[in-house]
Amino acid sequence: MIQPASQAVTEDVVLRRLRGTRVDLSQLQFPHVNDFRPGMPDESKVAYLTQADTAVVMFQPNGFEGARPEVLRWLSAGARVHTVDWTINGNGGISYAVYGTVLAWVDKNDPERRTGDRPEVFDEDLGGLREARRRWDLGDLSGADFDSEAMAVVERRTGIRLDADWVDSFEEAGTAVMIGNIANDPSPPGRFGRRDPDLDARLRTAPEPVRRAALTLVARTLAARFIFSDPEALLSTVEAIEQGVPVAAEVHARMFRSRATGDGDGASAVAGLAAAAAPPGQIADEPLGLLSAAMYAVPDEWPRLRAAIEALLRG
Repeated sequence: MIQPASQAVTEDVVLRRLRGTRVDLSQLQFPHVNDFRPGMPDESKVAYLTQADTAVVMFQPNGFEGARPEVLRWLSAGARVHTVDWTINGNGGISYAVYGTVLAWVDKNDPERRTGDRPEVFDEDLGGLREARRRWDLGDLSGADFDSEAMAVVERRTGIRLDADWVDSFEEAGTAVMIGNIANDPSPPGRFGRRDPDLDARLRTAPEPVRRAALTLVARTLAARFIFSDPEALLSTVEAIEQGVPVAAEVHARMFRSRATGDGDGASAVAGLAAAAAPPGQIADEPLGLLSAAMYAVPDEWPRLRAAIEALLRG
């Protein structure tokens, strides 16, 4: 949702900011994702625009260009922009940008996970998502409709509802927008680098035993803090992290599916441990993502853990 603030917003204005062109999808043939080559039509950059009073609504059936910070900054020049995105696996979030600055991003599945210059701007809007997360943690999966609650957050904040009939019309090939090339900003290689870039960079250039000792410290802390539903998978995972080797695919799957209960964010603990020892080829964050997970899982422990890692780096 792109709403005017200091400048008027029209479809043509949004089209220019996207470096986009109008296309007739019936005249395009998109390659299979495995056959895609530069210069071919990219289905992930297809978007639809519609004017909604003084605002413009943008919808992407595939891809996530509208959620990229680089795109949000251009779209929010003189405007307010709210975006909801999610993947086929259910991951995603809500972004809010104003005047070229991304003020906040919130994880739709865990509303306490927030980043941005002013993540507190969502403080009064997340009741529905918090309730969905509470139900999820209790095992009431049918009551945890994160996608609908995320859309409701944007609807309440903007006063604009996505028109279901308009979205349904996209099933027929017709006129759309092809988003142009908006270059990525320089960025860290993983999640931890976004949270603590200095420590991330120094760990990457540290001797391998030091890096492994830091990961082991965090892994043992998480293992001791929570009760895990699959203790055998946990033990194998922690041992693999200590040795700097991946676990078998079967162990990784069990660890990823396990649950952790205790004082803290058990889901983050599980995700971080599973990612840190993932076998080659798995879609997972790289090992230092374990430290980012620990910042969410045990925030009260993080200052102590970070100080200990600093001591390891300094020898």
